[in-house]
Amino acid sequence: MHRTRGERLMEYSIGVDIGGTKIAMAIVDQNGKVFYKNTYPTPNTTNLETMKLLNENVLNLIDIANQESMHLVSVGIGSAGQVDYENGKILSGTVNIKDWNNVDIRGFLSQTTKLPIYVDNDANTFVIAEHQLGGGKNVNDIISITLGTGIGGGVVTGGKVLRGAWGGAAELGHLTVKFDGPKCNCGSIGCIETYASGSGIANRMRERLQNVTSEKFSYYKEHPEKLTSKEVFEWYEHDFSEAKEVINLAITALAYGVVNVIHTFNPSTIIFGGGLAESNRWFITEVQKKVKEIGLSSLVKDVEIKVSELGYDAGLIGAAYQVWADK
Repeated sequence: MHRTRGERLMEYSIGVDIGGTKIAMAIVDQNGKVFYKNTYPTPNTTNLETMKLLNENVLNLIDIANQESMHLVSVGIGSAGQVDYENGKILSGTVNIKDWNNVDIRGFLSQTTKLPIYVDNDANTFVIAEHQLGGGKNVNDIISITLGTGIGGGVVTGGKVLRGAWGGAAELGHLTVKFDGPKCNCGSIGCIETYASGSGIANRMRERLQNVTSEKFSYYKEHPEKLTSKEVFEWYEHDFSEAKEVINLAITALAYGVVNVIHTFNPSTIIFGGGLAESNRWFITEVQKKVKEIGLSSLVKDVEIKVSELGYDAGLIGAAYQVWADK
């Protein structure tokens, strides 16, 4: 059996992080150490296919834990979309995940495992990990913002995760920063996500490419679906003017969103995560500078703004950690 000093039995939990492009799964111990991690492309068909993938691989990890004498205590899931935390259901999904509305994850997985199953929004699981083990440890008031295909938000206030009436609180990516801006996937207008997410940056670049005559960009004009934020950041670094416009707009939009959040919640720390933040840390530095320029000095001057200490696995660790978070 796996024991720690003093012969205390080490507990383990299965963590599942469901994103717009990939699903990560692993066994995680109480110290946040990750074992047997695998990633899979997020199915682009039906929610049933996604649930089958989850079920099959959760059972595989349970088998591994049994073979390795790991004492499993739960399955924890973090997913993009609006989550009914109490009942373990996805209420309203995201267009970034196919057919991801009204999905009873807990009910489905409970048919094949007797382990307790926790389900929360992926940005909440991210902030749980940072609060318990990462850059927000021993900090009572934290905001997390995850930058990926979309933008997620999590809030810890007074040492507790803020979930609202049923779990839908802190949709920070859908704060409006321009009332006549682009239409967002959520149905609103000018959300931060339309400017500063991976998909938003790519969309703003596609608009500008229509007016670019250089043959250098002809491939992406003919195949706009192939353009991602990765290319836009590369073009920015090579001083392509339209890319600089897009990235500077993303910095400004995100900074105004962050200021709104600081003015509302008065946090001491803001932690960024997700692939876009991890790959472009200078981008977060520029957002931080802008925040200090435009926010109320008394509220923004002492706020620490940084990138996750737990890296790409933060959401996965936080998903697994739900069972221990409130103990």
